[in-house]
Amino acid sequence: MKQSLTDHPTATIYQYKHVKRIVIRNEMLIGYLLCALIILGFEYSMYQLYGVFNWLIGFAVMQVIHLVIILLAFINVHEAADRKWRWGITPPWTGFKPANDISFFVFRKIHTQLFWLGAIIVGVLYPWISPSLLLSIMFWHIWLLAPKLLLTLSLRKLSRKTKAGILRMQLKEVNFYQP
Repeated sequence: MKQSLTDHPTATIYQYKHVKRIVIRNEMLIGYLLCALIILGFEYSMYQLYGVFNWLIGFAVMQVIHLVIILLAFINVHEAADRKWRWGITPPWTGFKPANDISFFVFRKIHTQLFWLGAIIVGVLYPWISPSLLLSIMFWHIWLLAPKLLLTLSLRKLSRKTKAGILRMQLKEVNFYQP
């Protein structure tokens, strides 16, 4: 009898069938990084050095907001708290990501909460921050979550059949396994 990889501490990935591999191409990474540079150029052209400063501050503020939301999500999602998460700067997985294999259901739940709660927090901050900082925070929120949300959307059809599924995220590819 096959057990869930997340339910059994000694289970291995070899008990699962490899369903899909998503290769992250260099063209996608270049486009992803170009988006950040385009916003930097826009901020500089509209707000000069103040815009560049807000671009950097927006990145730091969004990382702190994401950290707080992830820690709060760990209270609700027990399986995510059991796994180790790490912060990294390498695109496309900039920000927090699971260090090991993770259940796709947990990954989707955490990142959906992260997207909506982050958008609500940005909306609440709207009256008190400058337009340049608001633009930067909104951009960084979407930019940091875009690869993870696109991954969730691309694997959504495969995970509808069974809720069980394991994600293995590496620098240049993502593998999806099912029992």
